[in-house]
Amino acid sequence: MEIDTKNKDVAQLWQRLEAMENELRFEGKSYPTGMCRFPFRLTGQGFFPGGDGMWRNDDELSLEKNGALPQGGVLFLGNDFGILDSYKRLEKKGFENVPTWRHIKLRVKSADIPSELTFFTNAIMGLRVDGKALTQRSWRSMRDFPQFCEEFLDFQLAALRPNLTVVMGPHAGIAFDALANKSAAGKVLYTTHPYADYGFSAERRAADISELKRAWQSAN
Repeated sequence: MEIDTKNKDVAQLWQRLEAMENELRFEGKSYPTGMCRFPFRLTGQGFFPGGDGMWRNDDELSLEKNGALPQGGVLFLGNDFGILDSYKRLEKKGFENVPTWRHIKLRVKSADIPSELTFFTNAIMGLRVDGKALTQRSWRSMRDFPQFCEEFLDFQLAALRPNLTVVMGPHAGIAFDALANKSAAGKVLYTTHPYADYGFSAERRAADISELKRAWQSAN
């Protein structure tokens, strides 16, 4: 699938992912054993691909956005969306607002990054079908799955062309480092995962914010 260079929309990301899933690369299935497709999409706030990856203010968490992808902004890259059972519980509400969102939005605001230039996504596609949200799975041992995720991450970067890519946490870092071509990522900042902010001292949180602010300034 070619990227529409004039009208870049999150629908292009979903369409590309769906096309890859429909290739049934994993013994006739969309994902390897232990992983599955998203059963629905969130209409409100949510990391891509469960949600549209767009910024929402606190009074609009459940609202649908126009889907236009920000260009030349900041791509925040997490590891994966989590587990199927947890995701299913979001269907009625239509959005997520886990600590990761609250902490990362505070970082963005404190670093003076324009919220409309942010996009939030994951390196690993699909949902885990078992375990707990914080359970780590060795997805790199799944045959052909690393290449699948790397191919789609390449597509995401090409669609957004961020000036800054913020790689959040060591697991996202492993996925990002495996990319053969990082030319579309802009400046790259490796940082702590915002979920852990509640356990950090005020000084540590301030240091991470200062680092993010400097990275954004130097990327522009």
